[in-house]
Amino acid sequence: MRWFESSRPSVMQRTLDAVLDAFQRGDLDDALPWFSQTCVYREPRGESIVGRDALAAHWAAFAASGARWRFSVDRVIAGDDAACIVHRFAMPEGDGTAWRERAGCAVVRFDARGFIEEWREYDG
Repeated sequence: MRWFESSRPSVMQRTLDAVLDAFQRGDLDDALPWFSQTCVYREPRGESIVGRDALAAHWAAFAASGARWRFSVDRVIAGDDAACIVHRFAMPEGDGTAWRERAGCAVVRFDARGFIEEWREYDG
């Protein structure tokens, strides 16, 4: 899925396209290489996770839990070296038949090479 209207996508745009596509497919392994080695990742109400290796361990633990989840993007607002991603994250409740969805946004900053340097999520 393409999030930007441009005849010549920037490195940042390619990074976001790849990461958001991976998230929507539920493939955290495909998203990981797009984060810098020194990235800072923070989910709402969570502690900062610093570094790609720590992020890989965090996501591996989440994947090992067997939790099902969905990620959908409503809108991307992008500037030269940062973006805001308005999204919805959902997980099944109780017996798994109903999904609990929460709206949020992620403020994303990129390094000079186009890797994600910071991903900070907010509820609402």
